[in-house]
Amino acid sequence: MRERALLGLALAMLLVSPIGGATIAAEAPGLVLVGSNGATTSLTLAEIASLPAVTREISFEGEHGAVTTRFSGPPLWTLLVRARIVPGDPRSHVRMTVTTTGADGYTAVLALAEIDPAFEGKEVLLATEQDGKPVTGTGLRQAVPGDKRGGRSVRDVVRIAVGG
Repeated sequence: MRERALLGLALAMLLVSPIGGATIAAEAPGLVLVGSNGATTSLTLAEIASLPAVTREISFEGEHGAVTTRFSGPPLWTLLVRARIVPGDPRSHVRMTVTTTGADGYTAVLALAEIDPAFEGKEVLLATEQDGKPVTGTGLRQAVPGDKRGGRSVRDVVRIAVGG
């Protein structure tokens, strides 16, 4: 399992185009963000942890039954705005998606308008903590409140892309 996570992180690193000569280094894992225009940037775990965090208890049906857990971290919307990868015209948000990829290649898709406060405003988290402890693996997990199943709660997040 650890090998798959490292392979996924390595693959995500290949997708990064250097911004100011910097890319994600294996010893300093972080998050690759891709805008709808193809612009790529990255944030370190420290930068993500410095964003205002919220804590939510989230329940969903998992592979082995019902799960209820407390996730803490910045809202995904806050992260996308901070990274400047959300287009300025809110009308365009209704046709756009947010694709989150885990280190193992697992992906889940949200509608951008689903998390945009001007529309639904669902508070999807990019959790750095689960039940008061740091998230294992890459240190990031997407947590989607209100989903009956946990399929969009991506573990070991390494890449988030806005498209449409």
